[in-house]
Amino acid sequence: MKKLLLIGSNTGNAHLKNYLELVRDYFDEVLVVSDFPVEYAPSKSVSFSLKNPLKIRNSIQKLKQIIHDYNPNIIHVHQANSYAFIAGKANNGSKPLVLTAWGSDILLLPKRSIIHRWLVNQALRFADIVTADSEQMIQEIHTLYPGKEAINVNFGVDIDLPETMNADRELIFYSNRMHEPLYRIEDILKEFKALCKESDGQLILAGKGSLTESLKEYTKQNQLINHVTFAGFITKTQNKENYMKSKFFVSIPKSDGTSISLLEAMAYGCIPVLSDIPANREWVEDGKNGIIIGQTEPLSMAINRGLELDIEKVQQFNLDLINQRATKSANATIFKGIYSRILASEAKAKR
Repeated sequence: MKKLLLIGSNTGNAHLKNYLELVRDYFDEVLVVSDFPVEYAPSKSVSFSLKNPLKIRNSIQKLKQIIHDYNPNIIHVHQANSYAFIAGKANNGSKPLVLTAWGSDILLLPKRSIIHRWLVNQALRFADIVTADSEQMIQEIHTLYPGKEAINVNFGVDIDLPETMNADRELIFYSNRMHEPLYRIEDILKEFKALCKESDGQLILAGKGSLTESLKEYTKQNQLINHVTFAGFITKTQNKENYMKSKFFVSIPKSDGTSISLLEAMAYGCIPVLSDIPANREWVEDGKNGIIIGQTEPLSMAINRGLELDIEKVQQFNLDLINQRATKSANATIFKGIYSRILASEAKAKR
């Protein structure tokens, strides 16, 4: 029996579910531990908040009991923050522990304070192997914890393409990043306001977050209602439809690892318009298969540069790149290889 204990956040995102779909067939049993129950697997709830020291101790003890009772072969924790810290404390080296970093946990959290840096360092210390989805993150992991084994692998994307790709697209801009300060959705709206004066473009904003209502209010106050659609949380099919009809995919976070949304957008024929961060440059070369916005360049100017690109060439180049490096099957093989290596090592140690 191969049993996985999967730990991570299920608040406002589908990352944990998407990951489980990637590796579920490798295991005989899976138990998910998160903040709230989930519907896609057997699960238990534990608080991973660090705000109350007394509750932290209770969470560690509760998770320790879950580990003891479930007796997994492998624990896989997502995010090098409170999730990995509490999981590491509860596990205390009893089971092999894999840690997957998501981006801001490695790139931003350690910069907030000495305490946050210590927290991330402890999260990395507890892990036997760490995975991340960009070379920038791998380098940061080695800076934070020299010598820690870190593997570059992402969750991959499902590619369900039509027989022909539509290159003749309307001027539709698509963003499906969360409505949180990190992703700078308000900056997209501000720049889009200027763009609307020059063209009759449409902006589709999927997702939600703590800033959703203020973003809607900004749209009303600036007479953008006829140009902006707030799609909210959408289905996989709706997400694909939005990619397929949009000319541009816009994503300008302050910091990020490899975004699955970016990989999907590239697979479905959008021209990526992206902030200038290392993870984006691992996938897009400015002026070749997308646009990297210059540090002082207005979004409208970046869009105009994007309009000069041959969309058919961009689509073919990006599709080839996704097939080579970003399919679910390719990345599932890497994750399963990590598990197999751990289980083989455990079996050898017991002989």
